[in-house]
Amino acid sequence: MSFLILAVTVGLLILLGIALYNHNSLEERFEVIITLLERLDDAVARLETPIEIILCIFALYIAKCQLPIPLSALCVISGMVFPLGPALALNVLFLFFFFSVKYVEGTFLGGGWTGMILNINNLRFVRDWIHFKGNGNPYVLAVTRLVPIIPVGMVSKYYGSMHYDFVYYSLLSLLGFAPRLFIYTKLGTQFTNPFSATFITTLMVIVAFSGFSTLIFNIFYGVRSRQMTQTLLIYSEKDKYKIIL
Repeated sequence: MSFLILAVTVGLLILLGIALYNHNSLEERFEVIITLLERLDDAVARLETPIEIILCIFALYIAKCQLPIPLSALCVISGMVFPLGPALALNVLFLFFFFSVKYVEGTFLGGGWTGMILNINNLRFVRDWIHFKGNGNPYVLAVTRLVPIIPVGMVSKYYGSMHYDFVYYSLLSLLGFAPRLFIYTKLGTQFTNPFSATFITTLMVIVAFSGFSTLIFNIFYGVRSRQMTQTLLIYSEKDKYKIIL
């Protein structure tokens, strides 16, 4: 699995590197697409009021609370319709709303699928690591916001079920998601020219960040899982030869 993740990441980076090297010719070849995107951007800018756009984006975040809409896509959309500064501010505000909703769900409804998955014998070491003496592990919370393959909503609900301090939960969640938030929003501001050097470079950063963080997580999980398996085998062998007096 680690080799597959590494191969896909490196392959995508090579393809994007080739596109970056030839971005001038790509801009000329796909000038029609760039013009269409610029017209779309102008059409969005001519909407009656920015309030309507903000409400539409907020409605998408509300839908995200129950539907599998990628948070990355929502951050990109904000960057598409607003300058970088206002788009970042809106995404931070709406992310705080999303994290709060999932936390409250976990508080009243429990950890959901995450709690059931972590009760599997082979994964209980992960559960103990997350609980961190019963108080919740702040490092795990921040790191899980960084790794793209870990579902944000499931982690949020689980920390809510542990009644982890809401202020620390909110700050650590936003802090851990901050790098991804900036990169995705920056990508959205460049959507009118997907063949520009800035757009391709930002995309390369996303691919590299996602791929290598997933690789590190996979290696760490594999090492800890093997350690736990060996420990269980040792204890099972001891129980097998235990003499009952």
